[in-house]
Amino acid sequence: MTGTRIASAVAGVLTALLLQASLLGPLTFPVPVSLPALLVIVVGIYAGPGVGMALGFATGLLADLGSDHPAGAQALVWLAAGLVAGMLGGLPLQRGYGTRGVAALAAVLGAATSGVLGLLLAILGSHAATAVLALEYLIPVGLTDALLALAVVPAVRALLRAQGIRPPRPAARLIGSADRLIGSADRLIGSTDRLIGSTDALG
Repeated sequence: MTGTRIASAVAGVLTALLLQASLLGPLTFPVPVSLPALLVIVVGIYAGPGVGMALGFATGLLADLGSDHPAGAQALVWLAAGLVAGMLGGLPLQRGYGTRGVAALAAVLGAATSGVLGLLLAILGSHAATAVLALEYLIPVGLTDALLALAVVPAVRALLRAQGIRPPRPAARLIGSADRLIGSADRLIGSTDRLIGSTDALG
């Protein structure tokens, strides 16, 4: 990853964390909506599981440092969210889903991420975290994430394109490319055999 891409990633993460702390968090309290988690998921969908995992861990660790719950909880959950988003990202991209389709997937993953984090915090005995609340907030988080994703998805897509980061190619396209390559090789071998046969006939 080049210095420009690292700087872009750092700027995006810090911006999301700042908006979460100063604007989104107070407006949506007590619903645990997380703009940084949504950013990790959308980046994972477009850039693949490797980038999603790295961004999820780094962003979650920064968020953990400024929170009062056990350190490492958000880093672990957001790392998993980036991984899952990257693994599932090929399907909507293969089918040509637009902003709404990707936003819907991101919202579902965002709600699931919030639920898993809530359950983990409840298990760890974090203050005011219970399994009941984690499940009750799934739908509000999902709806809010869907609205936020309509703005986050095009912004992330434009940024990744500007930085020259291409989305992961779906497996079907890779298989199709391999089949075409094998077919071309077969035709080349056939042409070579015919050329050798013609040469033998002339000899």
